[in-house]
Amino acid sequence: MGVPTKITSYKLTLKTKRKLEQYATNLKTSKAKIINYGLFEIFVKYAEKVNANTVATYISNTSLNLKPDSYTFHLGVDYYERIIALKKEVQSITYNEYHDNEFIGILLSFYFDKLAIFRKKKVNEYLEKGEQPSQVGLYLNKNLKEKINKICDTYQLNAGVLIFDILTDIHLGDLPFGNFPKDVVIESEEKDRIIIFLPPNLHQQLKTIPLSNSFITEIRAEQYLKKFNLIQKG
Repeated sequence: MGVPTKITSYKLTLKTKRKLEQYATNLKTSKAKIINYGLFEIFVKYAEKVNANTVATYISNTSLNLKPDSYTFHLGVDYYERIIALKKEVQSITYNEYHDNEFIGILLSFYFDKLAIFRKKKVNEYLEKGEQPSQVGLYLNKNLKEKINKICDTYQLNAGVLIFDILTDIHLGDLPFGNFPKDVVIESEEKDRIIIFLPPNLHQQLKTIPLSNSFITEIRAEQYLKKFNLIQKG
């Protein structure tokens, strides 16, 4: 059973609209899934880095031209409640009031400008050409796949975007690994297949490494889940 959702509207700046379209194409997913990944990074993965003061400072230092068009998507009720709580705190700092759809648009602009996985060192190289993504099959140990699926279900994520983040996260070092991990334990030898889509030049880079894509993903995924405490959160 999925998480409770509500249909919610949002507005966008032209810059954010273009980024949403670009990344959704490059990773073969919907714009709603890219938005949900942004909310996951804001409220879960980097929760300690984002607060009302950081958002209010961004608003005061940024010229935000939200276009009049509104778009709708299914937003998790938990995310919606967090957004409204954050909006109220920001309003108390900026002394301005924002409609819900405006504040979601502001939050997305903040995300893409300041926090997004796509801003990481070298990651934009994988996403700038606008090429159609490559379909990649990975064989992950059953327990790991179950963890990934649970996180995706809980936070309404696309597994391919999560694995793209895992493979390009600079905190884990360049591919294949920053340092070969000594503390990663593969819990299950039974493998399950997962199909994802990756930007073609990232897929080509993986092909040049004399290790299997699945092995690299397994090791980095276990490191990633541990680093961001997602085993407990998921």
